[in-house]
Amino acid sequence: MGTFPLTSTFPGRVVFVLIPLYTILLYYANISNGAYQTFKLDPETYSIIELEGLLGDYQTQEGVLNEQIHDTQKDLDWLIAKINRIIDSGRHVPQLLHDSAILKEKKISQLETQKKHLSNAVSKYKKIYDMKKNPEKKAPPIQVSSTPVMKNGVKVPDKSNVQAKLSDIEQAVKKAGLEDWVEVMEEGGSCAKINNTLPILFSSGSAALAKEYKSFLKKLALFLKPYDVKVYVNGYADPDPIHTSKYPSNLELGASRAANVVHEMVKNGLKSDIFKIGSTGEYRFAAKMQSSKKTFQRRAQLTVVFSG
Repeated sequence: MGTFPLTSTFPGRVVFVLIPLYTILLYYANISNGAYQTFKLDPETYSIIELEGLLGDYQTQEGVLNEQIHDTQKDLDWLIAKINRIIDSGRHVPQLLHDSAILKEKKISQLETQKKHLSNAVSKYKKIYDMKKNPEKKAPPIQVSSTPVMKNGVKVPDKSNVQAKLSDIEQAVKKAGLEDWVEVMEEGGSCAKINNTLPILFSSGSAALAKEYKSFLKKLALFLKPYDVKVYVNGYADPDPIHTSKYPSNLELGASRAANVVHEMVKNGLKSDIFKIGSTGEYRFAAKMQSSKKTFQRRAQLTVVFSG
């Protein structure tokens, strides 16, 4: 790959400055498509020196992302602490504080997604870089089998098919505009699943869905209609006890939150028999996955498992 000449005029003379072309391409790729975008050019066309430059730039971007995630998390922790102090004092929490906390949580999720894409790009370019630097190392041969692999009489899942399906679902998620809300991952090495990465939150003592969540659930339901899936929805409550005629305990409150999520998706075209709901109330069977902040304990969690 070549260089691009820039001229700088001094009294009585012109000086030519040569800038590597890949640096200019990286700059314009980032300002035109947004920060942290990966190259769309074929990485195999780069020289070793150009790849080293790219990897250095990506590592710098990764450092910036880590700082942004750290700073945003500090701001979120401060907001949650303020909300909890207001609640503990018996005062009403301004909606602005709730909205700010949700926005911070969404921003962290978006930054984590950007960091994931960046890490994938680094891995891709590093692989090409290593191959160019050590051309004597050959890629392992591809194994082709016309019969399924068996282990102790049980069919071993074809991971290449699983990875292909994961890729297809990830592309479909992006096309549906759901990439900020959900994450696609592998389930037990045999199928794909989706988890919601942005929390579905509820007001204290309430199971009513906010408008923005109804919009998300409608979009998710329309996306899932062509697929053969099972959908698991768990409802959660914070540790504060509740004793009303509608919700005798937090267990019923958590279940009602999960049920309202299911009702919203069924209303938008999904069959009711693909769902399974659960509630732990204020109890935590997966405590290490939960937030210690009450605002984020009042939520519902979605898991979609794709068959085949």
